[in-house]
Amino acid sequence: MDWTAPHPPAWAATNAAGIAALTAAAGHLAHMPPVIGLAEGVAGAVASVAVATHRRWSTPNKVYRAAAWLLAGGWTSWALEVGPWSSWWPATALVAGTVLGWGANAAFQEYELGAPGRRAEAQAQALREEVRGEWEDRLYRICGLTGCQVVGVQTWDAEPGEMPCGYSLEVTLPPGQPLTAVQQRGDALRADLRLPIGCGLEIRHGKDYGTVIIKVELVNAVAATFPYKADRALTPGSINDALQFGRFKDGTKFATTALRYHCGLVIGQPEGGKTNFLNVINAELARCVDVLIWHIDVTGAGVTLPWLRAWARDGSAAAPVVDWSASTIEEALIMLRVAEEIIATRKRDYQDRMFEVNDDKIPVDENVPEIIIITDEAAQLPLSVQKGLDTVNNTGRAAGVRGVNCVLRGTREMASPAMKEMTRLRIAMRVSDEAEYMHIFSDARGIKKEDAAYQGSGFVEDGSEKPKPFKAYRIEPHDIMSISKTVAGYRPKLDDVSLNIDSAQFYRERWARTLPNLYSNLDVLSNAARTAMGNAPVTAVTLPDAGESAPAGVDMEALFPSLTKKPAQPAAPAPQAQEEPPVPADTTRQFRAVLDDAMWSLDDSTTETAPPAPATAPAATLPTLAAVPQSAMEITDRSQLYALQKIREAGPAGLGVSALAEAVKDHPEHSRDRTTLHRWMPRWAAYGHVVRVDRGAGQVAYVAAEHYRAA
Repeated sequence: MDWTAPHPPAWAATNAAGIAALTAAAGHLAHMPPVIGLAEGVAGAVASVAVATHRRWSTPNKVYRAAAWLLAGGWTSWALEVGPWSSWWPATALVAGTVLGWGANAAFQEYELGAPGRRAEAQAQALREEVRGEWEDRLYRICGLTGCQVVGVQTWDAEPGEMPCGYSLEVTLPPGQPLTAVQQRGDALRADLRLPIGCGLEIRHGKDYGTVIIKVELVNAVAATFPYKADRALTPGSINDALQFGRFKDGTKFATTALRYHCGLVIGQPEGGKTNFLNVINAELARCVDVLIWHIDVTGAGVTLPWLRAWARDGSAAAPVVDWSASTIEEALIMLRVAEEIIATRKRDYQDRMFEVNDDKIPVDENVPEIIIITDEAAQLPLSVQKGLDTVNNTGRAAGVRGVNCVLRGTREMASPAMKEMTRLRIAMRVSDEAEYMHIFSDARGIKKEDAAYQGSGFVEDGSEKPKPFKAYRIEPHDIMSISKTVAGYRPKLDDVSLNIDSAQFYRERWARTLPNLYSNLDVLSNAARTAMGNAPVTAVTLPDAGESAPAGVDMEALFPSLTKKPAQPAAPAPQAQEEPPVPADTTRQFRAVLDDAMWSLDDSTTETAPPAPATAPAATLPTLAAVPQSAMEITDRSQLYALQKIREAGPAGLGVSALAEAVKDHPEHSRDRTTLHRWMPRWAAYGHVVRVDRGAGQVAYVAAEHYRAA
């Protein structure tokens, strides 16, 4: 017999009636005394009350069950006395009792299903009454306020299986008493409550000036660890829905839709939890069927590689989570150029799509996915790449192209004003200096760094809301692998309109260029990764003539000057000797030259300039191009040539950044500040003009290449 089968109310009454009838019939035939039936009823009543008490059933239910057993025992005694078949009365009474028991059982079963909720509400109400009385007494003792009334107590919501982190009070103040009468005694109230370290007490205005809302934190959620639930990937999401990144200090979920239309900025020092938070962002974006994830990380691609492992190494994922990864400056420039063309092309070709939904922004879905470019260590990128990121952030909102920039410090040098002003989702992980919060957030008043003193914690400013402390979910490498496998089946592809741009070739051949940079040993690549590489060229790439059919809004000349630079035509051809036949162009060298223009071509328009020179500048001896080593790229900027000449004049001793700034500061035209020179000198070293020499004790000098070789 299956004793675990369900036993509904109808079966319970029917079984009880059948057992009573069989007992009466057997007892009557055996000439059993009628008292046997009554004893049976009494024993059943006692047992039913004991079971009901153990199960915490209600008192009416206990009374009903005891009465049902006693009635069944009484009927059995009657049937034993007169015989169950002596007339219709015993059978009729039994049927009537069965129907009555059926209905009563059903009613009490429904009643008991809601009993736990009623008990919990009763307990909560009792607790609220207790809290109300305590706070009215506390406000009298601590604040000296007589006549305060606590009109509402609300316990904060909690996830299933978790305890609430606190509660809120609505207090009506006595007539004429201001909010400050309670606020100025905040520390004393915290001490009287014996709150744990890290738990706060927020006191603010309620619905009017005579009402106060007091939020009491009993548990510091920032100190806890909340694992990221990898099974969220089993349910595809959308960028139009709220993405969950962690928990606020009160235990509620940190969820936002900001990345649909706005950019993000994340700062965090080492050991602050920034990388983990970026992985949480990746995990939430990977769930979205309408988002393509692009990465820029030129410091080793540490954020990208874990998300490519399932596809590129194990071969267990059919598609990569990260659609494009730029681990070099060259690839970052290509990516940003493609992004700018996509923005311009989408705005032009999706006019009908926007008109259909009556919106000035392109609706995104799995057919037209949003592109989110996540950039790690953005402050380490050259100026050309940073300008490309600014352009995408400034122009990509309507086209569904957004960015998340990450830097180590919340300072002006790392988080530029342009980077900050174009982001509405600003996140600062744990920092050492509270001044960094003042630079990042619009209103940093009231922020205390001890509220985010744990690894993985920080503050978030979402739009116009004040910064709030939160704790990011914790995600581990095995979680990343699991998510990568799960979401591979519903990762979107770039739309046809975006693939119709002039630079689409670069997008199609991205893995041929990037995988050799991401993996030093190509033998470890999976078959899927090898197939994605295909037979596309790795280094020799022919760029299209962007000046012929570039979409409106993309300044190709500013981004890649070599593409549109045309030689000046002489006024009249001068006779000259017969020249050698032209040598076929080296496409690889041309491609490098194009990228060099974007990376290192820093003239006066791309650097911080000195005050305007007078009409007649004093004569100065400037080096010619012939005097500059031509081991790599020519430098044509006269200010850079002047600075190089100063390093050359210093001989084998060379010059450091500060010494070079001192050497050029007096020139009215070619003077440059220390920041500009600090940006130039490593690039000169990269192209062989100078050599970086470590003098020890943190001292670094740059020596002209010819003097270094001679030494």
